[in-house]
Amino acid sequence: MIEGFQNPGLAIGAALCAVPLIIHLLNRQRHRPQEWAAMRFVLAAYRKTRRRVQLENLLLLLARMLAVAALAFAVARPFASGDSPLAGLREERRDLVLVLDGSASMGLRGEVKTVHEEMIERAAALIEDLDGPRGDRVRVVVAGARPRVFPVTDPADAAAILDTLDRPLDEDCDLAAAFGVVADALEDDRDVGMLGAVDVRLLTDLQAETFFDRRGARVTADEGSEDAPPPALAEQVARLDALEIKAVVEDLGVRALRPKNLSVSSVTLLGDQPRAGVPFDVAVEVSNHGDDEVLAERVALAVGGERLPSQRVDVPARGTAEAIFTVVLATPGHHALEASLEGDRLGVDDRRALVALAPRPLEVLLVNGAPAERIEDDELGYFGAVLEPPDDGLGGGPQVSPFVLTDLTAAELDSPDSPIERADVIVLANAPGVSAAVAERLQDRVAAGAGLVISLGDRLGDLGRWSENLWNEDGTGLLPARLSRVVNSVRRTSYHRVLSFEETHPALRYFSDELRRPLLTEVPIYDFVQTRGLAPNARALATLDDPAGSPLLVERPYGDGRVVLFTSTLDSAWNRIPDSGKTFVPLVLELVQHVGARRAERRNVAVGDPVTVTVDGFPRSAMLLLPGGAQRPIEGDPRERDDRRWDLPRIPGNQLERAGVYTVRAEELLPEPVAVQLVASESDLARATAAEVEAIHPALVVARAGADSDEKVDAASSSAAQGELWRWLAMAALAFLAFESLWGAYIGSRRRSLA
Repeated sequence: MIEGFQNPGLAIGAALCAVPLIIHLLNRQRHRPQEWAAMRFVLAAYRKTRRRVQLENLLLLLARMLAVAALAFAVARPFASGDSPLAGLREERRDLVLVLDGSASMGLRGEVKTVHEEMIERAAALIEDLDGPRGDRVRVVVAGARPRVFPVTDPADAAAILDTLDRPLDEDCDLAAAFGVVADALEDDRDVGMLGAVDVRLLTDLQAETFFDRRGARVTADEGSEDAPPPALAEQVARLDALEIKAVVEDLGVRALRPKNLSVSSVTLLGDQPRAGVPFDVAVEVSNHGDDEVLAERVALAVGGERLPSQRVDVPARGTAEAIFTVVLATPGHHALEASLEGDRLGVDDRRALVALAPRPLEVLLVNGAPAERIEDDELGYFGAVLEPPDDGLGGGPQVSPFVLTDLTAAELDSPDSPIERADVIVLANAPGVSAAVAERLQDRVAAGAGLVISLGDRLGDLGRWSENLWNEDGTGLLPARLSRVVNSVRRTSYHRVLSFEETHPALRYFSDELRRPLLTEVPIYDFVQTRGLAPNARALATLDDPAGSPLLVERPYGDGRVVLFTSTLDSAWNRIPDSGKTFVPLVLELVQHVGARRAERRNVAVGDPVTVTVDGFPRSAMLLLPGGAQRPIEGDPRERDDRRWDLPRIPGNQLERAGVYTVRAEELLPEPVAVQLVASESDLARATAAEVEAIHPALVVARAGADSDEKVDAASSSAAQGELWRWLAMAALAFLAFESLWGAYIGSRRRSLA
């Protein structure tokens, strides 16, 4: 029997079959009979042939009605399932769903071709078997980190789509997301009555990483827990199974269960953050994903395009090895490091890039409230010596400092020409206060990302007036705490010490070790300024052992920057910290680098992640240079930041779909590299077995590509597959029309001859 219709206008079309009947009935209107003598002979003859004429007219009317009805049914495209009595008449329009594994592992080269090339050829062969005029359709889904879905189309256009897929993606494969898209589309077809015979094919290399989660968990037919939640892939395949559709997984991979492959799995900077002109080490890790040891593999590292001398490493089976390179970055800024191997059958993972930042020297503005000629009497004498030590000539070369110092007196800070806007770190030491204009400039600069360190002392004067422009009850001022009073100790007989401190804080982490802790906790603190209440977002980093537990070090974020308050002095007038080099030097260095640290830019991203590049000047004619050498303009307008740098328009992820080094170039600016990195798991080519994949869900059927696959498709075909009947109905409509024409001509000619 007929199961349903593709066209909701069937009722209107079918109603048209009544038009001939209506015309016939209208033509039968009765008229008043008029007796006429000659008509008696005609009526006698009519009564003799009436039955024959009525039968002829009835057949003619029926043929016309059936022609209209058959045509209406044909336009509605009815379908019947495999168990219908009309199954022998159905014509099955086929829908082919091609889920193509687009992951990077598909680039593995066999004897002649890559697995990806074989996949495209296999997909083309499947499309060739379809009949476009019959209404066959193709849906192509490329499974990557996110599915790429092409519109459902006819076989000719689908073949053109395959021509655009010239290489695999540099991504892993989220197969659950791809099958979810397929299930959504087929459920929509079912809801509108357009679900025909569907053939779902997954063409893949059967990489285990594709089918199992990141923890490598596998569920086979012989093991597994009923309590374990089903994997996402199984949930999506179950939706296909509910539609009585099975997915045939065609295995196009190599035969070995663990193919040989070497990869650069990571590039890591060793030690502290690199500095321009200072050597540092880079570790390049090489992973062996095969079962055989690899000896003397050559590893190379290029810095900014210049290749360093290569090294050779022995990589154990299923193990890793490291090559250590010593690198010197000549200039501050971002630099691309690209490690590479000699190459094997999977080339995409034989290179890996990393962008390293050698920060430019921090510009530190030292505002000295108590300058003196002798370093030990100067408020910032020891502080400046730590940041910019004198060159004693013992280093064998020029001293490299990460800081550029500018000295000002408190009075000079009021000048409109004072370099507040250029400073990365501002140190305000024992100053007698700041004017409202200076306070506003400091607020703007700190909010834009600079750091401010405030230390106290005997030059403050009236604490209320000193903090007048720096403290607000609502927390809008720069001070992280409200100053209350000066606490004095009796010299040499009593003092305070640090009772507790945040051991994980970057500025104090050095003292968290048990051997170094006394360097901070045992140093005498004689005098300090007690505070009364912290700003809403402030926190005490170190507190003293006085009865009130007064803070010695307080920090608060302010806009994109931060403010640190040191409630004692940075010279030895109020404490002995500057007299202890093992305490003062690391404290000053870590504190200044912490408050002056810029927000890290994302220059190392995964394939397909968007990125925003910040440059030091206005980017004219900005271009993006791709790893292959091609370039494209960066569309959009740059945005000026509060720190007088410029953010380029965001580079979308669809422009960063290949692993390697991308470079942003603009007129009069240094090149800015971005490293796009392949997911390391794609290098593990270990394959799943057919039993493991089929154990995920019974609706998954695994076969080698070719005849074996076609046989399994036939075996997996659902008995409820629906086929269309419209061609037979169209032929019936034509047959009825032909019969009506011939029969009408016959009746007319016979009646004329009788007349």
